[in-house]
Amino acid sequence: MNSPDLLIGLGSVIYALSMVDGELQKEEVEVVREILTEETHGDLAVCGFFLRNNFGYSSTEAYEAGIRRMAGEGIEINRETRKRFVNILLRVARAHEGASRAEWEFIRRFWRELLSMKARE
Repeated sequence: MNSPDLLIGLGSVIYALSMVDGELQKEEVEVVREILTEETHGDLAVCGFFLRNNFGYSSTEAYEAGIRRMAGEGIEINRETRKRFVNILLRVARAHEGASRAEWEFIRRFWRELLSMKARE
C-alpha cells in the first residue's frame, strides 16, 4: 500500500532525477504528470515533485529529502513496489533525449537504496 510519506518521497526522488542535468525539462514534467495520475494517490507524489521545484531544491537535496521520507519509520517497500518505482524513474529519464549516463547512475543508486530499506517479500 502506498503511504503518504512514500509517495511524497517518490515525488522528491523523481524531481531529483529530473534535475540531474541541472534543469527541469518540459517533456519530463509531462511524463511525470501522466505516470503519476496512474498511481493510487499519485497526486501526493506530484505534490512532492512540485514542492521541491517550488523551493528550488538541488538534485542532491531533493534526493536526500525523498529517501528520508521513503525510509521513514514503518514504511516497508516490497519487491513489486521497488520495480514499479524504478520503472517510473526509467520512463522519466527517457522522456527527454533518452536517459543520460548520469541518470542511469542515479537510478542504480536509487535501486540500491531501495534494496537496503526494510522490505517485506
